[in-house]
Amino acid sequence: MNSNLIATIYSFIYILLVIGVAFLLYRFTRIGSEGVRKFIHILVSGWVFILVGMYDSLAWAVVGPVSFIVINALFVYSGFSKYLGMGNRKRDNGLIYYPFSILVLIICRYNGLIDDRIVIASVLMMGFGDGLAALIGSRFGKHGYSFIGGKKSVEGTLTMFLVSLLILFILYSEGPWYMVLAVALLSTVLENLTPLGFDNITVPLISAFALGAFNGLY
Repeated sequence: MNSNLIATIYSFIYILLVIGVAFLLYRFTRIGSEGVRKFIHILVSGWVFILVGMYDSLAWAVVGPVSFIVINALFVYSGFSKYLGMGNRKRDNGLIYYPFSILVLIICRYNGLIDDRIVIASVLMMGFGDGLAALIGSRFGKHGYSFIGGKKSVEGTLTMFLVSLLILFILYSEGPWYMVLAVALLSTVLENLTPLGFDNITVPLISAFALGAFNGLY
């Protein structure tokens, strides 16, 4: 069987499995709608390893992201999002922006503008960084503040920075240290500045641009 077809099948199985588990968590636990949203947000970022590790064709690699842009748009605007406790369309649009950003990153990767590490780092910062920041902030945030991107907490912002720093340190353990520090700080600022789910675009794409600039790819 075509390896790209296998990767596409894995992609759909993985995403549907994440959504299925999220639905069960919402129905049978007290995790709540925000917890479900961030559960999906975090785990879907793991999809990046299939996208960069199993495909050898751009035409095949974009099938998943394009499909999920359409599927997520239908999910949000048909009202089916209520079955996962969602209903704020402005925020739920982040579900559409998420695969859009992945699509842009994959296209850039196949056109030689960025490499695999940049794609992985950018997607994981968006998924784990932003997702864990929201969860930690809502659960343990005691020092709140208002910013352009909305209500934030010191604890959530610090989580975004530390998670981004850890991801970059693991992927760029050879340095330079100032790149790791600068891009982690940049992703944190972007998450604070960007409202209504648009951080699903700004965090990965601008961070990818910054990593590419540091690596001399632009």
